[in-house]
Amino acid sequence: MSAAEHVYRFRVGNSVQVLHANPAGNPRTPAYIRGKRGIVTTLHGSISNPLDHRGVYPPLYSVLFLVGEVFGSGSHDTLSVDLHEDWLAPARPDALGPQASV
Repeated sequence: MSAAEHVYRFRVGNSVQVLHANPAGNPRTPAYIRGKRGIVTTLHGSISNPLDHRGVYPPLYSVLFLVGEVFGSGSHDTLSVDLHEDWLAPARPDALGPQASV
């Protein structure tokens, strides 16, 4: 399926949670962001990378996180991380807490 044909699982404004592990393989998601909740801010599409990946990568999203939630500080600054769709799950509404206002 080409990037133009892909149906995105998430939309801008959706609350998502980063998985703790991705058994499908892609290890490029930083450990500090795994398990954290954020808000989708940008849809980047899918790319083909024949050098180290067969086929097309899952869609890439920019997700906004509160720095205080990620690193345990009291900061209200934000951090944007680009993540592939296979690392994301819908965030449970009861688990959002302060993240809902990112």
